[in-house]
Amino acid sequence: MKNYIINNHIWSLIPARSGSRKIKEKNLQKILNYSLVGHAINASKSSKLISRTFVSTDSIKIKQEALKFGAEVPFLRSKKNSGNFSTDYDVVLEFVIKIHQIQNILPKYIIYLRPTTPMRESKILDKAIIKFKKLKNYESLVAVDKMNEPVHKKFFIGNNKLKPIFSNMSIDDGNKPRQLFPASYTLNGYLDIIRTKNIFKKKYLGTKCFPFITPKSIDIDDQFDLSYARHVAKHFYKYNKKSKRKNLILHGK
Repeated sequence: MKNYIINNHIWSLIPARSGSRKIKEKNLQKILNYSLVGHAINASKSSKLISRTFVSTDSIKIKQEALKFGAEVPFLRSKKNSGNFSTDYDVVLEFVIKIHQIQNILPKYIIYLRPTTPMRESKILDKAIIKFKKLKNYESLVAVDKMNEPVHKKFFIGNNKLKPIFSNMSIDDGNKPRQLFPASYTLNGYLDIIRTKNIFKKKYLGTKCFPFITPKSIDIDDQFDLSYARHVAKHFYKYNKKSKRKNLILHGK
């Protein structure tokens, strides 16, 4: 796509396909009385910097849920980009091409919010956006949190043998105190920020990606994760009464 117009706006895109191998209708599962997709929409619409909130889905049922929470769903995602092996890049590329065909305008930044990380605060989204707008030499920003154990203390199994992740380490090295190794971080799904123009260069996060450290979050993959998230939300989160939206915040804030 050669001729496209990008404005200075910031939009969010929430990917919410219907299929899930481990939890039926995962994106419609509820935590504190709201669906996972509903929590993502509320966080986006509570942001002071995100001007429009879109949901990408292949499901009429999820579309109806998204519209109920005030998101925009201008089209249904293709079956091709709704499978188990569809990538984030596939989803975003389809979105920018189709939305441009509909309204001939695109945002400068896309904030990618996965529904499977429901405990997110809108003020942290805004903090990340403000940070990224200052980072002129970065292609993207991705949320991470610190792992309890450094990756140097992790192993994989090959030929029925325990093997260190790093070839220059022994198994005994994995028993050394974690303070001897550099801290490790993992992508947590809280948010990604991408420059829309890079999508047309066949990039999603690219190579210059800024790590934005967020509070620990729960990425819901299976039933145990969902049950654990419900427990954590019940005991450590509450709805922000100052917000018009039902946006979750940690107790004591």
